[in-house]
Amino acid sequence: MDIKSLAQVSNRESCSPSARYRDTADLLFAGNRESLEEKDGVQAVVYLRRAIELSPDNAKYFLLLAYALFQLGELSESARNFDKSICLEKNPASIIELKRLLFSAHHIYASEFLQGSHAPERQVFMAAAVDLVGAPAASVNILEIGSFAGSSLITWSNAAEKLLVGDCQIVCIDPWGEFRADLYNEKMTKSMKDQNIYQIFCHNASLCPDNVQVTPIRGTSREILPTLDDNKFDLIYIDGSHHYADVLDDLVKCDRLLKKGGIVCGDDLELQLTQCDRAFVEKHKKSDLVKDTKSKKDFHPGVTLAVGEYFGEVSSFSGFWAMRRGSDGYEKVSFVDATGVRPPHWPQNFQDQITAYFEQHNELGKLI
Repeated sequence: MDIKSLAQVSNRESCSPSARYRDTADLLFAGNRESLEEKDGVQAVVYLRRAIELSPDNAKYFLLLAYALFQLGELSESARNFDKSICLEKNPASIIELKRLLFSAHHIYASEFLQGSHAPERQVFMAAAVDLVGAPAASVNILEIGSFAGSSLITWSNAAEKLLVGDCQIVCIDPWGEFRADLYNEKMTKSMKDQNIYQIFCHNASLCPDNVQVTPIRGTSREILPTLDDNKFDLIYIDGSHHYADVLDDLVKCDRLLKKGGIVCGDDLELQLTQCDRAFVEKHKKSDLVKDTKSKKDFHPGVTLAVGEYFGEVSSFSGFWAMRRGSDGYEKVSFVDATGVRPPHWPQNFQDQITAYFEQHNELGKLI
């Protein structure tokens, strides 16, 4: 049955795909198409697997399954299905090229969302922090708490490639595991439980430039930070659990790890403590994201309270915060003489948002 005939049948039957698509490979393939159009990759995989059971020599089905699995972050399984499609196809050159293109590019989407997409300009400030600590250093050591799928890792490595004269070592701490997934917000928890995020992270890490070495450490920051050496890092980025106790613990434990002149920074400081009703912040310090009663803005109360208690007022740029370790404690950071780098792995609509932001805010020396 062709797609036109399928449409005629669908007009007479239930609008549910499961009611329309029965046990023929063509119909199941059509179900895959509809699922992809509805951005339901999981259901598309279900239809394609069943289609392959009924038509195990169809290279097209294996190819589409490989692509759907890649989009879902199931990279190992995707590669296996690409290889099956290549073996079945008489002229597989185009499939080989598609596989090469996909697996040689960064994978930045996880569980149908892009990490950090709510404020893409923060990626530029992250790169600018690399510029500040890298200027006097032959090599730079970065510690990242909360790496997830590696979108921020790509930002660090891209900045290191463009701005540093020497090597860059990046240590990434993350649970990457179901039993600790509740440290994250709902979307991230879903992704962690899918067990695909570490695959995506490792894929992205494998694409880092030659001057960047990545060391992933699986575990919570509470477990891992005490095992790291004193005065080890030039730059520490905190973006793990947003609960107050966890953020404060990260700040306290990172103090001995940061070199003099180094920068400690983090994400998700939409409001500083002085801008909020402290009683409200205290009440919600174990929440991930809430709406502030004064400003009506969404913010992370655990981050606001921990950073405010530990430092007081900090340098803050669209939710990205930073402080530099001086000889007598911590001091604010300015990026007016720093170079920020666009995240080239992000789609054009986010690039446009970044351009618009820096056209309106004079907070950066140079944007490349």
